[in-house]
Amino acid sequence: MSFTERNGGIARRRVIFPFNIPVKESEKDPRLPEKISRELPVIIRHLLKEFADQNKAKKLLQTQRDSSEALTVKCGSDPLYRFCGYLESGNNTAGMKMGNKNISPRAPRLYLYHAYLSFMEAHGFERPLTLTKFGESIPKIMQEYRKEYRKVRTKKGYSYSVELSEDAEEWLPSVPERGED
Repeated sequence: MSFTERNGGIARRRVIFPFNIPVKESEKDPRLPEKISRELPVIIRHLLKEFADQNKAKKLLQTQRDSSEALTVKCGSDPLYRFCGYLESGNNTAGMKMGNKNISPRAPRLYLYHAYLSFMEAHGFERPLTLTKFGESIPKIMQEYRKEYRKVRTKKGYSYSVELSEDAEEWLPSVPERGED
């Protein structure tokens, strides 16, 4: 199951258990649901005994939720998480500008939104976020990556304390080079 939710309600409650190794058809047990339903009372009793202290359960769930494994799963289900993986916190505040769809030609090495649009196109995603939704979503995701993301007012608008990593060259549009004569 895959879903996207950026308001934090589900992310605070969700724990990810990946079941991504398919079972061969010959090894599948047609009576598995019946067997599991018979074991549910035992499983529930075990969980209640194991987690009699609610704080222990809460800590384990939070550890799983904040793990790199959970971030990897989110990257697989939400392209914005994957895109943020290509961002690095800059040493200075004069990082990338936000940009918008009306600036032409696109400059993905200068504008954050243009970089996101280029990423989406390069990976075949057809429905990018609007500029507003993109701008609202980035800070929380950068926080999950434990990367600094600051918005700084300059004389020419706002600047954000991020730069694209070198790995972004994989999907950034190539810059034509002059051929040797």
